[in-house]
Amino acid sequence: MKEYTGDRIRNVAIVGHGGAGTTSVTEGLLYRSGAITRMGKVEDGATTTDYEPEEIKRGVSVNATLAPVEWRDTKINFIDTPGHVDFTYEVSRALAACEGALLVIDATQGIEAQTLANVYLALDNDLEIIPVINKIDLPSADPERVKHEIEDVIGIDASEAVLTSAKTGIGIEDVLEAIVAKI
Repeated sequence: MKEYTGDRIRNVAIVGHGGAGTTSVTEGLLYRSGAITRMGKVEDGATTTDYEPEEIKRGVSVNATLAPVEWRDTKINFIDTPGHVDFTYEVSRALAACEGALLVIDATQGIEAQTLANVYLALDNDLEIIPVINKIDLPSADPERVKHEIEDVIGIDASEAVLTSAKTGIGIEDVLEAIVAKI
């Protein structure tokens, strides 16, 4: 990686409820930016950020993991965070090091308890929050309902929420562009 000045570096946490796809979104971002040449799958235990034996066994993130990429003359340090309530402290420590957060919400499930806990931690840290509605490719996805939930329950504007399918790559480049523009 080349050297970057402070105004060209973004520290961005990827947060959400367990199962919303934070690690899959991270894999998609790493792949689309060229940081990795093959996307790993959580179900195969082959992701870049979930490499500890316990994470592979459970299929969930246990540790916050740093994953740097370069995009449009900007270095973005992604921090993939755990979505389970048992690891809230890990999420809070990661958010303290960031300027922004991608709030990943499952398009089929909507806002869940840990979604709220993580977004409140991000708001407490005065972070720029970019809503990312993931899994839009699934038959039961309802992104418009989830946008309304984001606005009604969390109280943040969801008109520019990024719609993604991390597994198919839909919207991943839009996430990278939103980070450079907003954070």
